Amino acid sequence: MNSDTGSLSVVPTMDARRLAELLDETVRQPDHAIPVMIWGAPGIGKSDLVRQAAERQGVPLIDLRLSQLEPTDLRGIPLHEAGRVRWVPPEELPDAQRDGMSGVLFLDEINAAPPAVAASAYQLILDRRLGTYHLPAGWTILAAGNRLDDRGITYAMPAPLANRFMHVTLTPDVEAWLDWAARRDVHDLLRDFLAAEPDWLVRFSPDPEVTAFPSPRSWAFVDRVLKRRPFIDATTFTHVAACVGRAAAEAFADHAGRQTPVADWANAPEILRDLRDLPAQIDAVRRIREAVGQQRIDLGQALVLATELPDDALSFGLIEQLHELAGDRLFDEPAFSVWVARRGATSGFPLREDHDADA
Repeated sequence: MNSDTGSLSVVPTMDARRLAELLDETVRQPDHAIPVMIWGAPGIGKSDLVRQAAERQGVPLIDLRLSQLEPTDLRGIPLHEAGRVRWVPPEELPDAQRDGMSGVLFLDEINAAPPAVAASAYQLILDRRLGTYHLPAGWTILAAGNRLDDRGITYAMPAPLANRFMHVTLTPDVEAWLDWAARRDVHDLLRDFLAAEPDWLVRFSPDPEVTAFPSPRSWAFVDRVLKRRPFIDATTFTHVAACVGRAAAEAFADHAGRQTPVADWANAPEILRDLRDLPAQIDAVRRIREAVGQQRIDLGQALVLATELPDDALSFGLIEQLHELAGDRLFDEPAFSVWVARRGATSGFPLREDHDADA
């Protein structure tokens, strides 16, 4: 059998729901528990699932980020006493008197740990002891790490350590994320977008130049952005792109543009600049015309929106439709002069003086 634990071909996959069931079963029955190693791309919720399992079972969680530890952080430090040296275990490890008789010891980023730290973890995982320290009987060991091709600083897990775990790979699960998002009151626009476009939940790129990419974690960051900025204007778009990358931000902006009330566009017209998708812009033109006809926005507001549309032809088309609705009073709107200055010279639209000449 291939001993490369970073290879997906040898690790069973589970979605978030099935993995949650496995973790609940493992934590609930520590006497029969087998340490579980969770593999998966960055930001897809490995750590959150472990924390949630501990919460559901009502037990404490101790989270050790092995990538940040030195060997002595696990084994402890030597203490010279009465002519002998004994090892004093670190406070971070579970203590039954202090932390309780049962709980979860979570070894996160285990395959990013320096080899000397990983070696210290061998005995703890297999024998539930480290030197003179003994892990309390009711405590369960769970671990997580990125795969070898996930661009993180990782080490191939040595076979002796790998053989101490049962291994699963967490796969993206939009339904589970949407359930979580509903419980956390995630912004409606974001939930609607990922429900309609589930492929955008995770798009990890192996390209080292790509620093912002979509993942459950980075979409949670987007939720924070949306809650502090009520309108999806150009600045909000930039902040969203900083979390999930420009392509994902453009897809989200197009969807949000189709869902956002036209009156909100009138309050932040620059949002239309970020509508990159042509069908979304066509839909925006239709909705703006309807809003004027139903008197939900006025003619001046519609002209401002026409000025912000990215596509020249669609901007011109909206002006034509507004002229059909309002007649020549369109030319008396101050916002029409702004549209002429920015877009009219290349549109071929018959301007006010042309109509005066015809008269």
